[in-house]
Amino acid sequence: MEPVRRKREDSSDEDDGGRFRKRTGEVKLWYVEKLMRRLSHQCGNSTEMKLGYLVHLLRHLRPELEEHLLSFLGICVGESPGQASVYATLVGLLNARSLELGFEIVHFMVRKLQECINMREWSKSRGIVHFLVDLYHCKVVTSSSLLDFLNSFVRECEDPSDQYDVLDSVPQTRRDWLATCVLSALPLIGQELQHKEAFERLMVTLQIYVKKRCALDSNTLAVWRDTEHLDHLELLWHQVDVMRQEQWSEPEHQLIPRPYLVFALSGAIPHPLPVFQVPVHEQGCRYPPLRATFRLFSDEMSCNYLPLPSAFSIERYLLEAQIQDLLYTHHLDKGFCADNLLCYAATKPHLAVHHSIVEVILGEMLQLPQSQWITLNYGAILVELRKRQPDKIPQILVHAADILFDRLDSMNVAVFDRLVNWLSHHLSNFGFTWHWKKWADCLPLPVDVSASSLSPKVVFLRELIKKCISILCIRHDKHLSKPRLSYHRRIAEILPDNLAGFLPPPALPRFKYVDQLLPGAKLSKELLEVMRTKDTSPEAISGVINAFNGIGPLLKTNVFTQNCLHLGAKSFSHTFAIITKYHLVFKELAGNDPEQQHAILSAIFEVWEDSDHLKFVVSEKLLRRTVLESRCIVSWVFGPLMHKELTKMYIWELLHSTVRWVKHLQKQNEVVSVDDPNETDYAVRGILLDILHRFVKVLSAAPQGKKGSEEELWFQWVLGRLLETLFIYAEDYKRMACKLIKISGETDLREDISKTIQSFLAHVI
Repeated sequence: MEPVRRKREDSSDEDDGGRFRKRTGEVKLWYVEKLMRRLSHQCGNSTEMKLGYLVHLLRHLRPELEEHLLSFLGICVGESPGQASVYATLVGLLNARSLELGFEIVHFMVRKLQECINMREWSKSRGIVHFLVDLYHCKVVTSSSLLDFLNSFVRECEDPSDQYDVLDSVPQTRRDWLATCVLSALPLIGQELQHKEAFERLMVTLQIYVKKRCALDSNTLAVWRDTEHLDHLELLWHQVDVMRQEQWSEPEHQLIPRPYLVFALSGAIPHPLPVFQVPVHEQGCRYPPLRATFRLFSDEMSCNYLPLPSAFSIERYLLEAQIQDLLYTHHLDKGFCADNLLCYAATKPHLAVHHSIVEVILGEMLQLPQSQWITLNYGAILVELRKRQPDKIPQILVHAADILFDRLDSMNVAVFDRLVNWLSHHLSNFGFTWHWKKWADCLPLPVDVSASSLSPKVVFLRELIKKCISILCIRHDKHLSKPRLSYHRRIAEILPDNLAGFLPPPALPRFKYVDQLLPGAKLSKELLEVMRTKDTSPEAISGVINAFNGIGPLLKTNVFTQNCLHLGAKSFSHTFAIITKYHLVFKELAGNDPEQQHAILSAIFEVWEDSDHLKFVVSEKLLRRTVLESRCIVSWVFGPLMHKELTKMYIWELLHSTVRWVKHLQKQNEVVSVDDPNETDYAVRGILLDILHRFVKVLSAAPQGKKGSEEELWFQWVLGRLLETLFIYAEDYKRMACKLIKISGETDLREDISKTIQSFLAHVI
């Protein structure tokens, strides 16, 4: 029996050994992936050390795992386009050891580029283009095939003269993106290829394209209206052209990453790139939109005695592009993103990189037509930067905020809410400590703190202070009336005396039916008695309302709504509970009657007259409980009673929340039409068209005041909100372009309104 037992033990050992070897291979693969991701991190060991260790590890990776390696390389380059040179260096080192593997990688990445363009992953595609360009430096691809590759991108830019005369022609945004892809890669390769004939032809093609392209008015997309702005492509061409005039000399501060210079790759044999054809344009394909340049800090500005590259130098572009790439790669992890940005700044001690980081993040946050992520994402990264670098970032943020505040008079209204939301969130993380007195001293004299004052700085401070109080209420209190007052007092204690007038009144309910002489007071008293009784049913409340005579249905609705809000005023949860309890009564009173729904809204705005936040929250709650209809909220927002409210943030938050709700319902209930998929969004298009018509109506009816008058300021605020609304729902309005063209072409339309709509159309069609 012993031999049998020994045999069984040997078999077990063999199985365990097999499992161990399998696990070792899996761990190696996982570890390789981890190391490859770390190549895109600025922190930790040097890039050269990471590359050396990774290449050493890959020598022992089994050949059958090469396919996985290729796939993961494509993921890394796509996710971290700013680190393309690092991954190209890795491929150069692998190619020097295995020409076959280098050949496979080159062909795989060209196929990956084709796939990314087809999938409309523009940032990933740009990263792969830069990666393939850097492969030339790493002795992996030949110069002639690389030039053919770059020329395939600009082929569509060769004759832009008659491209706009063709129906359904390729959009300019496609050609702009193709040209940007090549232009952004030229600083990496220009010095090596400048004397080649094909390269000169490439430069001439780009120069002619930029000169002849239909240059859109980028001021519509600019944060400030009083400055002429170059769009992103025009500025990039100027920056590259300056570099060309300087014989493609290397930027002074070594901003072009060249990790491959450390390694001996001269003996490697390069491969020709396979022939590449840019996938053809497909109808409905969206390309990256036009962008206006954003500048907070000028190169003449002293940034702690460190220079900021000139706006027209390639160094300014490279610095901003590398910061943007780090931001795009790591933005979902605010702490890790901040660490990488600060590590990057540490590698450039002779430049004002911290200033550029703040400028880039704020520029991305205030980008028009829309920012890529929500404002809170950018704000959270700035908070982490400030916490990690308390000796530099706070002063830079103060400087940046001061510049933004000083230029509020010329700021595009479409970015106003984002600025308020960011700064209020930022201040809430640091006890609302701020140089309030300095800002108060910057206000135009005499300071008018009344609600009718529409000076941009006055409106900004008023909305900022209200938002700070709202944040305090949302974050910390238990929604009781006493803490609400304490938060109001807390902000009041922080503000200097000359800003005390900007504080909104304490958020206390105004229940008007305490006055027994008012019509409806008797019904209110009866209802309160019944509603305060335990286990009161909605049917009993309806019975009291229906049985009461002497007042009309609209007043009954107002009385019931005010009673509910009065009883639920103690907290949000109390308010929501009573709305839920009497939901059927609300539904019965509102019906499908716009006047009845307006009566409910009127009651909300009367009770919470002193709290914009509660007006918004309660109205939105009733919308989502299907008591209020979206069309009634839209008509209420643009109604005569809301004329003065149109300069306040909360009313637009309510409008956009309403549209989002319609989109949500449409998505839930949609049945895709095979003949016309766009027919599924009829509800969304209906409400957006209604909003546009009401914008035009209310703006056309506004009196034309002198420049600087309250009438003129009101008009500019609401006109800016029109542009903001068009931007937010750009894709929806684009599908209604014919209707927008017809509206903007009406002969009796004010010129400012017509220009706003036409400028929007010029950027989306």
